[in-house]
Amino acid sequence: MRSGNVISVTIEQLPPIIKEDVEDYLENHPRSPAARLRPKIGMAGDVWLVFIGPELREGASGLGQTPRDALEDFNRNFMEPLMSRNGSDPG
Repeated sequence: MRSGNVISVTIEQLPPIIKEDVEDYLENHPRSPAARLRPKIGMAGDVWLVFIGPELREGASGLGQTPRDALEDFNRNFMEPLMSRNGSDPG
């Protein structure tokens, strides 16, 4: 998939050394949004991008100098759509 000048791939398509680091991060953060959603990963220049959906958008993407940094940014900024729709705590 190409979005502007960004080439993105699934985690499974990453080069082995990068995939291993990404999978290690996800295994160590099993309940994180990144582990549950397994976002696409790409690069724009020398910045790593992690995102879900067809394009980069706030609340569904992360940026970093390494894939791990981008995953951490994604987890920090991820907005669960159900939270904004529901507005009240269950129970």
